Amino acid sequence: MSDVIRVFVEKKPGFDVEAQHIKTDLVENLGMDSIKELKLIHRYDISGLTSEEFAAARGTIFSEPNVDNVYDEEYPLQPNFTVFAMEYLPGQYDQRADSAAQCVQLLTQGERPQVATARVVAIKGDLSVDELNQIKSYLVNPVESRLASLVKPKTLDTAAELPPDVVRVVGFIHWSEKELLTYYQSMGFAMSFEDLIFCRDYF
Repeated sequence: MSDVIRVFVEKKPGFDVEAQHIKTDLVENLGMDSIKELKLIHRYDISGLTSEEFAAARGTIFSEPNVDNVYDEEYPLQPNFTVFAMEYLPGQYDQRADSAAQCVQLLTQGERPQVATARVVAIKGDLSVDELNQIKSYLVNPVESRLASLVKPKTLDTAAELPPDVVRVVGFIHWSEKELLTYYQSMGFAMSFEDLIFCRDYF
């Protein structure tokens, strides 16, 4: 069983300024006139909290009751909506997640929880597959973000891949200029061939 708590936070009608801005942007800049409605939901996955601690943080840190609707575990999506989610790439700084984790730690006076966030976009409209892919490409900046899975993870722990062993260069200082040139041409160095000769002679 997963110890990850999932919560969806959506601005109430009238406060959903960001969602309306995205919809206007898609209609005006991509010509997506078939979009009838667009919802933007912030998704939080939290690990390391008891149910009591989460209940205390739910309406104070993760949401503002006056302007937000909050849904635990599942978002009640209406029919005819197409959904996808966006998240930061591993290693990219997620300010929303970091701020939430810090605030929860201050609230509980305990260990800092793990928090992962994603922005869920739900679009109602007669969109083709190509149009939907165009929208995803427009909204997801591949430099910092990617499409996120809609399935809740069992853990927020991330396993780092071990880098491959660094290739060792043996006999470099004894190479002839012909051997050195072959090596230089295979490596794509930014330095010149003369710089490589200098390094060999120096050592």
